[in-house]
Amino acid sequence: MNFLHPTILWGLAAIAVPIIIHFFNLQRPKLILFSNIEFVKEVKKNVTRRIKLRQWLLLAARILAIVMAVLAFATPVWVSENTKMLRGNRSVAIVIDNSYSMTAGNEKGAYLQQAISLTRSITNTYTPQDEFLLMTTGGMRYKHNFGEREEILEELPNVKIQQRICSENEILNNLSKIFERSNNVIREVYFLSDFQASSVMADTGQIKLASDTSMLIKFVPLATREQKNVYLTSHKISSQIIEKNKPVKLSFMLVNDGENEVKELGIRVLIEGKVAALAAPTIASTSSQEVNISFSPTASGWQSGYIELDDYPIEFDNKRYFSFYVPEKEKILIVEGERSNGVHILYQDLFNQFEPTFISEKAISTVQFSDYRSVVVSGLTDVSTGLSEQLSTFLKAGGGVMIFPGSNANLNNVNAFLQGIGVGKFDNLVSNQTGSKASQADLKHTLFEGVFAPNQRTQEFDAPMVFKYYPFQAGSGAVQGKVISMENGNSILTEAIVGKGRLFLWSLFAGDAWSDLHVKTLFAPVMYRATQMMSRTQASANNQELGKYTPMPVQTTKQDLIKLIGDKDLQYIPEQYVQSEATMLGFDKLDMKEGNYRIMQGETQLDRVSFNISDQESKLAFITKGDLTDDLAKKGLPQVQVLAPEPHAITSTITVEKEGTPLWKYFIFFALLFLIAEILILRIGDGTGKEG
Repeated sequence: MNFLHPTILWGLAAIAVPIIIHFFNLQRPKLILFSNIEFVKEVKKNVTRRIKLRQWLLLAARILAIVMAVLAFATPVWVSENTKMLRGNRSVAIVIDNSYSMTAGNEKGAYLQQAISLTRSITNTYTPQDEFLLMTTGGMRYKHNFGEREEILEELPNVKIQQRICSENEILNNLSKIFERSNNVIREVYFLSDFQASSVMADTGQIKLASDTSMLIKFVPLATREQKNVYLTSHKISSQIIEKNKPVKLSFMLVNDGENEVKELGIRVLIEGKVAALAAPTIASTSSQEVNISFSPTASGWQSGYIELDDYPIEFDNKRYFSFYVPEKEKILIVEGERSNGVHILYQDLFNQFEPTFISEKAISTVQFSDYRSVVVSGLTDVSTGLSEQLSTFLKAGGGVMIFPGSNANLNNVNAFLQGIGVGKFDNLVSNQTGSKASQADLKHTLFEGVFAPNQRTQEFDAPMVFKYYPFQAGSGAVQGKVISMENGNSILTEAIVGKGRLFLWSLFAGDAWSDLHVKTLFAPVMYRATQMMSRTQASANNQELGKYTPMPVQTTKQDLIKLIGDKDLQYIPEQYVQSEATMLGFDKLDMKEGNYRIMQGETQLDRVSFNISDQESKLAFITKGDLTDDLAKKGLPQVQVLAPEPHAITSTITVEKEGTPLWKYFIFFALLFLIAEILILRIGDGTGKEG
């Protein structure tokens, strides 16, 4: 047994007081006349014996009461063999889960505020000689210096919601990095979280935890109340082609993870701050359903909006942001290796919605692809290294490309380009003087919208005759499909998604010797709609998930700084570097907020990007304290302690580890017991209640 305040033991000198009282508290004898002296002697003998016994018992009770009280104030503790090695100054790291799910709560309030309050209680329990490091899951600090207790307390009010999923595995596997710059042998880490099943506990990878008896790991699960939530996921612009004042389809999945049906859930779509569409679907309990909403954009150019749900009390995920582009008179580059009168006339005279630039294949080095929305290569005969790089970069960054192969095409170079982007390759030219019908077509494809009357769309269209073509073998590196093909299965028009861009690849040239395609009535509308689709692939901006960013390419030839401009004067400068012909934007080092952002270079808008909260944050199921303990045991991690989120319980645990098991309560109990014994001795005796 040890004493935390041994100087108080000097108070044991106070036992001299009852001893002095005992020896000097004597009664004066009284004169009583008795006729029989023998009887008096016998009475005196009995009374004296009883008084002396009572005085000795009083002395013992008083001495023991004083001893117990003094020992209690000296704070006695019992130090076991296990806790002896944990005594001393500590390096304490505290990790607070500050993801969006921590805005949920129970009767004690939001989980994030509970975590902040508990951190304050934990920190105050330690001594000024201990050192501390405060982290959040949104900003882990590896190889970071530890500081004083006051620094932690000053940082706590600045802890805000920030999206980054950090699992228990990541924390446990990086303990060495967390404590790399700690100064004390005894190290301790706390993780305060709701232990969300879909995020914190979703990582099932291996945990490599060294057996270190001087390392204390403590998990504090805060979540206790089941939360029912309705949220949306997988939202996207479904329409392949977007036009001003024409319906655009927006689709998303609506999820209800509650046990009750939600009737007529209010949903609004707002475009540029104005309500563009409304819906009120009913969704069954613990189910999901697809919702489609149509709206009509009233302006050209970039448009931003969001979908909003009327779902309470969980509100952090009630909005999902998106942007899209409504084509104006777009710039289009026509590269002519071999001139096709049919293609030239379409863009020169008929398609007034586009602003074409015609150049020779040999002059390709004189233009920048990034100045155009789409590129049409008519009569491609060769693909130089420079052209291959330009086309690849343009496609991967979201541009649209259409290619008609030409006569005497250098298949080696052309195929090197096509295989390089994972599309496939051409075989040698095939000629058929009698011709073959290209009668197989995917009439449900977006290209054929508006080409046929509604009641004729499924009927056989006026198939072109094909006399010459390059048989095409599809590759496996890109998502693609046949749009038009011949009776023998050879593709005439293939659509492929390359990176964020779209490629339309014809297997023939639009000339009389090749086919009569260019004189068919379907040629012009198919070319027009294909160009619309190329002008803005998917017609919607990039969507980024907060905390799980991917580099984003933008097309620009300028060297000026690129900025992200959001609502309410939000402004960020992303990491930016040139890769091939594109400028790559990185968001990992930014504390982004959800919303729509313009990508600006000076006064020029290059693109738009939307940031949304992870769908995983909307799944609020959590791991209970008991289940967490069982899970750690199954993973072979019994050294990880699971603490109840109670300040008193946590501080008591810290005290026991640092100082030992406190015994002062027991000494107080015995002190009171001896005081009660003294009172009883005084009351029981001669019945007078007076000390002799």
